[in-house]
Amino acid sequence: MNALKIVALWVRPSTEEVLPEASARLEGILAAFEKVFPEYAGVLVFSQSPRPPRYIFVYVNQHCNGLLPPAGQFLQERLQQAFPGSEVRPYGKIWWG
Repeated sequence: MNALKIVALWVRPSTEEVLPEASARLEGILAAFEKVFPEYAGVLVFSQSPRPPRYIFVYVNQHCNGLLPPAGQFLQERLQQAFPGSEVRPYGKIWWG
């Protein structure tokens, strides 16, 4: 499997579950991410759908063309830890570096 240069991560709860309001949790995850990867400061944005199941999207802004594989993997792992049992699906481009 090739590594991805991630541009978005989608968090989907397991069947019949609804994700709780996650703004505070996501802000904490992004702050921790920026401490480890300061070169990405200010490039990540998140949103959560208002209706159940309240999907979460974390994505790079227009000033960034994607997270390199170590940064993307770190963020994906933090989201999986924060929302256990949920699917965290990365979207991006194959990284050939």
